Amino acid sequence: MLKPGDNVDSWCGKCNMMLAHTIEAMVGEKPARVHCNTCKAQHVYKPYKPGEAPKRQVRSREGGAPAVPRVAKPRASHYEKLLAGNNANPVKPYSPKEKYNSGDVVEHPTFGLGVTTDLKDGTKIEVLFKDGPKLLVQGR
Repeated sequence: MLKPGDNVDSWCGKCNMMLAHTIEAMVGEKPARVHCNTCKAQHVYKPYKPGEAPKRQVRSREGGAPAVPRVAKPRASHYEKLLAGNNANPVKPYSPKEKYNSGDVVEHPTFGLGVTTDLKDGTKIEVLFKDGPKLLVQGR
């Protein structure tokens, strides 16, 4: 059983190595604070090298067998929702000479399919594409 003053191996961020440390404080049966016997730095006890800690099993609330991991359902992005909601609107090829309304579906030669989300001062439109919103000119 470990106790303050005992030596234990811990990851030292200053030395960037697993080294012998002296235990300064315990929480229950686990070391809480340690100091490196090499560089004398004080820090929280780190029993593993960063990125090498074993995976913890998730237990059910009843404390029985491990819980079945939930599979996250893919959520539709705002872009996908706007496109799905505008299926009735015909796709218009983008041209800086044309005028567009909010909700128009446009096909841009570089950015692909997008939905007009905002009209800016009559000469610009904001279009939401899969990669994000773009400000485009119109009516020139």
